[in-house]
Amino acid sequence: MMNQPPPAGHESVAATASGPGGRAATLGEVLDRIGVTRTHYFALVLVVLGGLFEVFEQLILSSLGPALQKAFGVDTSSIGILSSITLVAVVVGGISGGVLGDRLGRRSVLSVSLAVYCVGTVISAFAPSYLVLALSRVITGLGVGGEIAIGLTYLSELSPTKVRGVFVSLFNTISAGVGVFLVFAYTLLVLGPVATLTGAGDDAWRWAFGLLGLPVILIVFFRRYLPETPAHLLKRGDIDGANRALTRLASGRLRPPPDDQVTAFVDERTAAASESAQTSGSASGELAKVLSPPLRRRTVVMSVAAFLAWGVEFSIILIMPTLLVQRGYSIAGSLALTMVQNLGALIGACLATLASYVLARRAVVAIGTVAGSVCVVVFALYAYSDWSILLIGFAFQLCCLMVNTTVWLWSPELYPTSIRAFGTALVVNVGFLGGAVMPVVATVVFERTGVVAAFCLLAVMYLLMALLMPLSTETRGVSLEELHGRPVRAG
Repeated sequence: MMNQPPPAGHESVAATASGPGGRAATLGEVLDRIGVTRTHYFALVLVVLGGLFEVFEQLILSSLGPALQKAFGVDTSSIGILSSITLVAVVVGGISGGVLGDRLGRRSVLSVSLAVYCVGTVISAFAPSYLVLALSRVITGLGVGGEIAIGLTYLSELSPTKVRGVFVSLFNTISAGVGVFLVFAYTLLVLGPVATLTGAGDDAWRWAFGLLGLPVILIVFFRRYLPETPAHLLKRGDIDGANRALTRLASGRLRPPPDDQVTAFVDERTAAASESAQTSGSASGELAKVLSPPLRRRTVVMSVAAFLAWGVEFSIILIMPTLLVQRGYSIAGSLALTMVQNLGALIGACLATLASYVLARRAVVAIGTVAGSVCVVVFALYAYSDWSILLIGFAFQLCCLMVNTTVWLWSPELYPTSIRAFGTALVVNVGFLGGAVMPVVATVVFERTGVVAAFCLLAVMYLLMALLMPLSTETRGVSLEELHGRPVRAG
């Protein structure tokens, strides 16, 4: 099929498909000229909804911790092990999803990952024993890991340069920022009114897992209405497919266009000028590239930073309800206080979104980690009253999500198209590995030596992260083409 001349309304975009001096425009320049349309917003909503439910899955063990301890007769460390098992599976699923996303496409891996996640959470709801629950968490984690890494990659490739940081950060702002707050409200709702209406009693936690399988309906929308990213299509040499995807973006239409309405936004000259079409890679080639001298430093620095950031976040999430119960609050009271604290998470994620416009990535992370380390220590020493628990916890959660959201939006910007999904998955899932390992360490320290020692450990981790920032690669306001055109710049 030959690409047709631009239909009405597309002339201004297609006509500017040449760069300065008459050279061929890159794919990044074409996306920037198209701007943001209804299709971008639809894609954002779908990806974020999937992420929101998966954040619920990551955090649900903390909010259900006391109920699961009672149901299976296990201690806090056993709940920590469940959390760690889930996060290790997230790492495996994320890395596998990254490889598959680079090979098969972003959109298809989003659908498969969501399906795996839904199967896992339904099994959790019917788990007859601690062992079966642990196995179900492995399945759930595999799906969660794949969707998160690919979701970040998908949004970064679909978005114009000016709003790229905002779109990718909104994935974390809404899914994690809102999710961290809503998961405790959701748990209170299920353990309270839902348990009363259904007569579930002590088994109300099963409803909490089961209802999280509802996002399976999103799979239909992922498959039918989300376009594949033009960058991935151009990487595969599918110029016609890239034009179809770009036409959908430019027109704001959700359904694929008829053949006679496809606009020729890109051609062989665009492919020759665009970074996304310049390289290809196998799974082994991807691993070699992210660890090669041009990319090695950014991979190591960002992976270590993510390990530390996720380790602090998940340790606090796991310990907080138990700590509040130890300080005299009921289970319901501890969940309510934690929920209010987590309003700070939403504000912190929003601040990271705004900062993506005006501040360097490394500056946001450095400020957030230093302030967060102070909050952690102050909380351990002084948070005993309702107001001190709320205010200091609020401040910490603000810093935490400001840092983590920035790491999320930063990661896909560090890698070229051919290995972007894999590189993003590696960084993000090394972070989840930190979220799997450090809560076990922190809970052991917490139970053996007390809250002050445990929280000081977390403060030191944050300070180490701040010290890494001068070694990181700044990407704010730079197009992906500039960042990764041949040759890839070191550092």
